[in-house]
Amino acid sequence: MKKTNTTKSPKTQGAAHDVKTTTPNTTHPTTRLTDAALRPATPLEIMVSRALDQELEWYFSYAEAALHRESVRMLPSYAAIPILATAPTEEAFRARGLEIAGTVKRCLVTVRGKHAEILRAAYTPRAWPKAVEKAFEGVTAIAVRLAFADDPWPERSSRTGLEQAAAIRLAAAIKSRSIPVGRLRSQAQRLLGGAVVAYAGVRALEGSTLGVG
Repeated sequence: MKKTNTTKSPKTQGAAHDVKTTTPNTTHPTTRLTDAALRPATPLEIMVSRALDQELEWYFSYAEAALHRESVRMLPSYAAIPILATAPTEEAFRARGLEIAGTVKRCLVTVRGKHAEILRAAYTPRAWPKAVEKAFEGVTAIAVRLAFADDPWPERSSRTGLEQAAAIRLAAAIKSRSIPVGRLRSQAQRLLGGAVVAYAGVRALEGSTLGVG
């Protein structure tokens, strides 16, 4: 299972400034979701892919809600490490958190089509039946929506209850072998790949705030 590093502001975590590891989304495999789409080869590309994956999971699992409260006190570790090495103050964390969260929000608004909702589906934390998670790993949420939903990309999380019901039905279909798992997984991977590439393209225009170049 993937663990995403996020770091709390100094006031929240105490004087030691320890990096806190969390697991907001248990559906993620060890390989980063961004890697499958971007196929990073150079050290810089790997760093960018890792940072994008960190900030998407950070945003959907924590920062989006925190941004509404204008109180973003945790950072993805790519952004926290430079602050901890220079000026680890609560104000520095809050300012950087608001900056990155605002940037991610703008990028998600800018990407075309259903890309933003596909990313939300992939990165929003929730639990799935074990059979479904095993079959689809990081694209589980996308596969669930594709399998049974008439409109698989509703705005926000308006179909959370229906998602869970669909996941239970999908688990039963996997057990009875009445659904083409491989084809559904490939379709979900293509959708996620397109969404990641679209987001990365828009995010590149905000490269100064990604902290890797």
